[in-house]
Amino acid sequence: ALLPLIVASLGMTTHQTGWVLFAFFIGYASVQPFAGFVTDLVGPKKTLALSVGAFSVFTWTMAMVNTPEELLVRNVLFGIAQGFEVTAGSRLVATWFPMRTRGRAFAFHQTAYTLGPVFVPFIAVPIAQALGSWRWSFLIIAFFGLPVLALIDRFIVDRPERDPRVSDAELNYIFGEEEIAKKHGEVLDPAKAHSAEELPPGERITPYREIFLNRSVGLMFAAGFFGLLATWGLTTWLPTYGYQQLKLPLLIAGTLSSIVYAGSFCGVITGGILSDKAFGMKRTPIWILGGLVMAAALLWATTFQPGVGLPVVYVTFFIAGFFSSWTPVGQLFAPYLAELLTPGAVGRSLGVVVLGGMIGSAVAQPLTAYLIIQTPAGPQFWPAFVLFAVCGVLCSACVCGMIEPRVRRTYVGYVLSGKREGQWKPQSQPS
Repeated sequence: ALLPLIVASLGMTTHQTGWVLFAFFIGYASVQPFAGFVTDLVGPKKTLALSVGAFSVFTWTMAMVNTPEELLVRNVLFGIAQGFEVTAGSRLVATWFPMRTRGRAFAFHQTAYTLGPVFVPFIAVPIAQALGSWRWSFLIIAFFGLPVLALIDRFIVDRPERDPRVSDAELNYIFGEEEIAKKHGEVLDPAKAHSAEELPPGERITPYREIFLNRSVGLMFAAGFFGLLATWGLTTWLPTYGYQQLKLPLLIAGTLSSIVYAGSFCGVITGGILSDKAFGMKRTPIWILGGLVMAAALLWATTFQPGVGLPVVYVTFFIAGFFSSWTPVGQLFAPYLAELLTPGAVGRSLGVVVLGGMIGSAVAQPLTAYLIIQTPAGPQFWPAFVLFAVCGVLCSACVCGMIEPRVRRTYVGYVLSGKREGQWKPQSQPS
């Protein structure tokens, strides 16, 4: 929401803006495999605290930048620090919730990524306008991380069986009585266990080759690339699009991203419920639909010019946001990986998947800047919107090749075969 103010203050060109945004996402992407290993090895609580603490520090330093070059370096470091959050939060959800409720639980977790950006323009922009500089917005928002750190310290525990506040009945609900009776192991890395009894409840042996040479994980990497290229390319540039192409006031232009995130908020909640209830804990049907409908909405947005009705713009980008959340990096990725592999491997496998997504996010920034056409009447963003729509279709195509664990084959194959289950099983599962 503050991007137009920052660009004007630092005298940045469109191409410089693209590379500065690229810096954050490439930093975020580069750390993902390492973040996944750290989450699985030291635990999600410590990893989450590290990420939130870094948020406060680097948000504060944002107010100190004076040149595009300083902003670029700061964004690389900020991206590296923030890259630890998604693997930690996903591992917690995968561990603490049973399969039948994971979709809804993870949907609730993902609302944080959508609700926060909805309110950002209504917090950051008024602070900047009231105090006379965009820098004050970052100085004040930096302190928002402190109460979050206190809540992490007070309430987060890595595993439910290690939390004295969790009753036996709750453990039976999460893992099942048989798992609780059979497994009391202390080996937290499912790749290092020699027998199932060495693992905690809810885990199974999952060697590294099953994680990193897995076809579905590879396709998730590709789907994440296309999905986040479209999503982050859209949301990052929408305020500039609204301000420069549609000639909207700054605050209204900033709300365009908020509308996308409002749609995403509704999308993650709806997708989680539908996955658990309507689709019987299947995850891939949601993802197939998401990319296709998002593409249709973005193609419609290519027709917008100054004077287009604001309700039409809002509805279109709300729909785009709703269905952009129905992608393998928008929601349900933690439940899917926990069921395809095991909860204890969610961190490192998700590190691979999010790496693909964040490379897409990074590429989106300079690529979007390159595709913007400069005309005498002002910039035109429609070529970028066409690219985002194509990415939505490619994202859905990748999902069509992924295994749906609940039916032991691809979901497309399941539907085309008359809903017959397949023969897929985890590589490490005995015959």
